[in-house]
Amino acid sequence: MLRRRRSVAAATVVFVAAAVVRAALAYGPASVGQPADWPITTALLLPALLLGWLVAVRAPASPIGPALALTATVPALVFAIEDWGTSARTSSPWPLASVVDKVSVGAWPWLFLGFVTLVLLFPDGLLPGRHWRWIWVAMPVSAALVNFVVSREDAARTETTPARAVLIVIALAAFLATLLASASSLVVRYRRGDQLTRQRLRWLMAAAVAVPILLGLSWLAIALGAPGTLAYTWFLIAMLVLVPGAITVAILRHDLFDIDRLLGATVSWLVTTLISAGVFAAVVTTAGGFFPDRVGVTTAAFVTALLLLPVYHWIHRTVGRLVDPDRTVALARIRDFVRRVRDGEAEPEQIEAVLRSALDDPGLRVLLHRPGSELEPPAGAIPLQTGDSVVGALVLGTTSARRVRRAREAVVEARLPIEVSRLQLELREALAEVRTSRARLMDEVTAERQRLERDLHDGAQQRLIAIGMRLRSVQYQLEPGVPAYRELDEVVETLEDTVAELRRIAHGVRPSRLDDGLAVALRQLVADSTLPVDLVVPELDVGESAATTVYFTVGEAIANALKHSRATRISISVGLTDQVLRAVVRDDGVGGAREGFGLTSLRDRVASVGGEFTVDSPPGSGTSITVEIPCAS
Repeated sequence: MLRRRRSVAAATVVFVAAAVVRAALAYGPASVGQPADWPITTALLLPALLLGWLVAVRAPASPIGPALALTATVPALVFAIEDWGTSARTSSPWPLASVVDKVSVGAWPWLFLGFVTLVLLFPDGLLPGRHWRWIWVAMPVSAALVNFVVSREDAARTETTPARAVLIVIALAAFLATLLASASSLVVRYRRGDQLTRQRLRWLMAAAVAVPILLGLSWLAIALGAPGTLAYTWFLIAMLVLVPGAITVAILRHDLFDIDRLLGATVSWLVTTLISAGVFAAVVTTAGGFFPDRVGVTTAAFVTALLLLPVYHWIHRTVGRLVDPDRTVALARIRDFVRRVRDGEAEPEQIEAVLRSALDDPGLRVLLHRPGSELEPPAGAIPLQTGDSVVGALVLGTTSARRVRRAREAVVEARLPIEVSRLQLELREALAEVRTSRARLMDEVTAERQRLERDLHDGAQQRLIAIGMRLRSVQYQLEPGVPAYRELDEVVETLEDTVAELRRIAHGVRPSRLDDGLAVALRQLVADSTLPVDLVVPELDVGESAATTVYFTVGEAIANALKHSRATRISISVGLTDQVLRAVVRDDGVGGAREGFGLTSLRDRVASVGGEFTVDSPPGSGTSITVEIPCAS
């Protein structure tokens, strides 16, 4: 890191020395050039040097800081050598000015040294591979060769021989090949690079688009008679300020602007403009042979206007796929997910994971508006709307103009699964609330049944038994043959029937057998069966509602088997697994049980405690009833 800062510092020293030399040549006795040349060229070169320092300080590990400084220092050094050589043609020549003048004639290739270095290193260093290092070495060698050949040819001041012409062509061809090879590294990086590398390269591409445009405009201005210095001003600004500035932003704040959109729109409009101009010229040329000039121009304008927007949209889509393939891939993934949701191949609740993956944002969150609650998304969240209603918000883990634009586009594509997720969330919460309220209601009903059963057992039933015992005592004091004896006997029998009826009612409300646990109650229940019953039930610690439900379900299943199935054996297994009480009642009867009042009543009883009730009764293969009740309910 320090080595790179030292490189920038060394470049700064050279830059300052060159500036001092040029100032001395411009404003000293030699008076080389125009007085405004030195401040203008220095002002044009200084931003690249300052940007080099900025990158070296903010991103000390990046090699771009020294490269930016080199793009300012090398031109400053070349300009100083040229001015030094020019002093030979003044009244106050500098030492060795004639020699320097001959060398400076062919020094212009060195102006490209900084830019070639920048292109080869941008954005994260030299590409791996021996040939890229050879290209880097070939650049100063080819520049020196051109410098030598051109200076030597200028110094000869004789007619160019075929051998010298071939040598010049070879030198220029080698120099041009080096430039093209260096430029090809950007293409290789873009094809091999990750998303960050491509995004940084797009900054360079966006700035580089302006260079040929401004160069063409400069040539046009010169053709129209404008001074060369003025005509090339904007071209130099693009080369020396705009391109280094874009590279600096790419290194330090690559997400500062939506560069993909800017680059795509710029290239699209540029290509559209060229095509429109070609169409306009072709129509004017074609129609000019058949119609007067005004008709031809009007027809050309009409045809161009007619084609402008469709051509632009087609070019914009094409350029978008080429310039911003990441956006194209992300939207394609979301569209594919929406299609799979529509076809039932994916769950809409996966939309958050899909958006995180498509937008490469692990911190992304999808907030959905719940009924009866206020949605309070954090600042900067992207609202999710259906019509005029805000149904949620998209919160990005990392925000930038580019990420926000892509997220907005993704939200539009993912509207269907987002809306379905919200509706399912509402439905799920509504069902959960229904289950919760039903569970509370069942707990209260169970508690009331338990209280009623105890009241019947400890209250009315005990009083009736006491009355019967007193009547029986009175009866035993009478002679057996008297009428009162028989009447009391009938009254006591009626009381016994009443007590039995009360016990039956109390048992239907809440079996007292459950006081000793579900396992004991089930063993007592199957003991009354007239068919052999295989019962497997461990000692279980479950809630009152679950135990009561299972008890009644098993009892009803046994009763149905005795009444309808013509079974010879019944098997019952009850167990607790993962907080789910599961009971299975099977018989070997005729099967073919259909939904009726009995099964429907059992299903409703099980559903009232949040459980599931399943009947499997194929004809001729017996009947299996399965009950599963979450103990939490």
